[in-house]
Amino acid sequence: MHFSRSPRTGLRPPSARMPGATATLAASVLVLALGVTGCTATEPAPPAAGTDTRTVEGADGDVEVPADPQRIAVLWRPTLAAVTLLGHHPVATMGTPGAPDQGLTPFLPRDVEGGLMNLVTNSPAEDDVDIEALALAEPDLIIGVSTQVGAQDAIEAELSAIAPTVLLEWEGTGSWRTHLHDVAAVLGREAEAERADADYDAAVGEARAAIGEAGVDPDTEVSLVRLQSDTEIRLETAASFPGQVIGDLGLARPEGQVEPEGDTDFVPLSYENLDRGDGDVIFVLAGSGFPDAPDTFSDGIWSDLAAVRGGQVYRFDYDVWGAANLHAAHRIVEEATAALTGETEPAL
Repeated sequence: MHFSRSPRTGLRPPSARMPGATATLAASVLVLALGVTGCTATEPAPPAAGTDTRTVEGADGDVEVPADPQRIAVLWRPTLAAVTLLGHHPVATMGTPGAPDQGLTPFLPRDVEGGLMNLVTNSPAEDDVDIEALALAEPDLIIGVSTQVGAQDAIEAELSAIAPTVLLEWEGTGSWRTHLHDVAAVLGREAEAERADADYDAAVGEARAAIGEAGVDPDTEVSLVRLQSDTEIRLETAASFPGQVIGDLGLARPEGQVEPEGDTDFVPLSYENLDRGDGDVIFVLAGSGFPDAPDTFSDGIWSDLAAVRGGQVYRFDYDVWGAANLHAAHRIVEEATAALTGETEPAL
């Protein structure tokens, strides 16, 4: 699709997102139908009267959407990242209530507070959508996701009854760059997506130069070890999101982390096999899913690893390193570069 539109700059402030009386009434009627009577609305909601529209392609066919949507709801966190990167501030999104910044920091620009986002879910799971809360947000466009699970495909009729709904295919972490362009096509922001790609490529180029100037051997093997629990580790392969970014930096990987096993992009192991996670440098990844993960790695079974003995082990936040979006990719580039150039202290 190729459409020409004038670019907007910055995120819309709350004052630019005030609902109209018609939208308020429509949302109230839908909530009454869904929440009080238990009925399911199935008639697709057309764009607001008098609104210019465009036809875009979703996973389930063509959808007529507002040409300049003002109140976008997103039902996938990488979609939130793409929409904010393209200059929009969604009126509703997925997240984790009660978590710091509602678990949204890795999916947002640095100057946007995740804690202020309006959540319409109780978790980031694709099937956890509160239809009533979504209707009350009064979106004029909903962008969801179509995965192998198909959870949002199953409720597409309910979503479309609230606002024009586009479900975009997500085929795993390998979709993180193409997803930005899919979202841009829905919003008519293709040029902005191209610029975002160019900015990332430039950041990678600068990082590669800095790593080379620091004297890092091009054959240095970087191991990515995710601490999944107190009984399981996962080696992030070159097919994983952090593995792809490390690959963009031109860094080598240990032999056992090049190819994934089965349908996953990681290799699950017990701690007894931690030696398979050794490398010249180890980036240990631990996130909110394992809050008791250690912060340092100089003792016990870790002490047998060559990277630990050489003082080349660093700890990073898997909530960021596993977030599969361009905001997080920039963070990985910055953090990996800082570690390899000696700006970050080892986790010893």
